[in-house]
Amino acid sequence: MQTNNHTQVNISVNNKKSILPYAKGATLHIKKLMVEHEVTYDEIVALLEKRGVVLSSSNLRNKVSGNSLSAGLFFLIVEIITNELSAEISVKS
Repeated sequence: MQTNNHTQVNISVNNKKSILPYAKGATLHIKKLMVEHEVTYDEIVALLEKRGVVLSSSNLRNKVSGNSLSAGLFFLIVEIITNELSAEISVKS
């Protein structure tokens, strides 16, 4: 039984390691857009709220900095900042 749990933990750790470059790419893209469009976390939070998504500025900052954006939130933020529903990101493996 413990071997099974140990195997599951290893799989989870390996999955996170495999996904991390993509999460970092999404984070860097959001930060880049924020600089290019001169948008703050507070402004994004206000626009997210108009779309029915309620987050605090610090919560959003933690999601972005912690590489823990969901795909849906990522694209919603991209759309809010750029008025486009597409993103081209580079991933370093």
